[in-house]
Amino acid sequence: MSEVDTLYFKSLSQVQNQTFDYIVLGGGAYGTSFTHRMLQLDANAKILVVEKGNYLIAEHIQNLPPTYVKLNTEVGIRPWKYTGDDKNLNFMPQIPYVGGRALFWNAWVPQPDKTEMPDWPEDAIKSLRPEWYEAGKFLGRRYSLKLPGNDNEALAAAMRNRLFAGLKEIDTATPMGDPRGLDSAMATGQNVPPEEWAKFSPITVLVEDIQAHPQRLAVVVNAEAHRLVATDGKITCIETTAGTINVGNAQVLLACNTLEAGFLMARSFPKNPLVGKNLSGHIRSWLALRVPVGEMPALTNQLQAIALYLSGRSTMGRLLHTHITVVHNPKPAESKDILYKILPDASTPQAVATYQDPKYAVIMLHTMGEFLGEPNADSWNYVGVDGEGNAIVHVTMRPQDQEFWKIMDTTTFQIANVLSNGAAVEYQHEDGSWQSTPPTSIHNHGLVHSAGTLWMGTDPETSVTNPRSQVHFLSNLYGAGSMVFPRPGSWNPTLTGVTQVFALARYLAANRQG
Repeated sequence: MSEVDTLYFKSLSQVQNQTFDYIVLGGGAYGTSFTHRMLQLDANAKILVVEKGNYLIAEHIQNLPPTYVKLNTEVGIRPWKYTGDDKNLNFMPQIPYVGGRALFWNAWVPQPDKTEMPDWPEDAIKSLRPEWYEAGKFLGRRYSLKLPGNDNEALAAAMRNRLFAGLKEIDTATPMGDPRGLDSAMATGQNVPPEEWAKFSPITVLVEDIQAHPQRLAVVVNAEAHRLVATDGKITCIETTAGTINVGNAQVLLACNTLEAGFLMARSFPKNPLVGKNLSGHIRSWLALRVPVGEMPALTNQLQAIALYLSGRSTMGRLLHTHITVVHNPKPAESKDILYKILPDASTPQAVATYQDPKYAVIMLHTMGEFLGEPNADSWNYVGVDGEGNAIVHVTMRPQDQEFWKIMDTTTFQIANVLSNGAAVEYQHEDGSWQSTPPTSIHNHGLVHSAGTLWMGTDPETSVTNPRSQVHFLSNLYGAGSMVFPRPGSWNPTLTGVTQVFALARYLAANRQG
């Protein structure tokens, strides 16, 4: 391991003789959030975080110089065989390093209301209520991209009001009474002052917690959990690629990727017919268009970048939302660093290059909506393992999914029409060119926000976890984040997942101390 690793992270052999109260499998956003909250709530808790990866970078990639942007497309892995019917579809890669996907995430953190959480147990929704504020504060949730170098108030007001006035022209749009309800919520990290910007990064929190609590927190790297072993309804040991961990009296939290949790549970408990089923997530429609500066209101001679968020529901009952980014960049050379830092979609050099022509304002629309499995043993979407223990992912896009995807496309173009307000626009095509005609397809074939493989419910016969996210048939195993969501909803899951593990930490801390 590198010098940084040896300062903060450990090998499994270094902790083998220690006992822990909590063992967290995964050092990404949910594992780090649970760990941080538990250290606050229980002054005596000892926690072991077990991470399959190692150290890559010490921050969110956009908190570093733009030269790091290519990492997002170079370090991902897909440690599974995709067996779905449409070979063009697949889930986006995992990031096998401490911090996981949250090293690269776009930082949208909308808070769903009860109507946007169908099929959730009432007790699960109720448990989140005291934690929303704390989770939002922890993530550094704020509602504007404004900061020195991005004087965006004029454009934000113009686009917000234009979209609000045009909601009636968008078939799926959620009605609202205040234009400011369209402002996006973004996670800018802990203790970031208003005049600065830094996307939330779990590895920063984790390292700070290691420094603050060296006797109570250990993080083991290069130890991928391969199998869970249970006796009498309790996890007793965890087999990893670095050796076996004896669980003792610890509570175990699955804070790894939703797919990964499904693989692990299917490999560990092959006789359970439900684990890994009900796989669901988000399909996506992407559209970029640009408007000549003479046909856009409120533009200035400085960078203006704004982000709006519009939620919706189709007549099919499925949920969707659209991320909306509008950028005018009149001085690209001067604004390079600040634009890269704040852009929600700065995942590739090509994405950043989209905003470099000062003669245009660019509108980027990213619509996400639900594709669904079924919460039973016969689900057509699932994850599992084959006869040799290799991970498999299977997704079938049913006619209902395809119909809904068309609705998402229509929504995306309706929003584009409202925001461009009849101007002569150009659309970006797959090869990066701008043309007066829209692309033939705006579908993005990377599936995201996998959910549901260990879904919650009140009945052990029809669900895998209870409303507290405890596995029904294992007294000391819990799930974190999207893996326990009965449905993905439309919203980005991070705020909800962090709120959920905050609620779980409070519950476990109270029970241990009680």
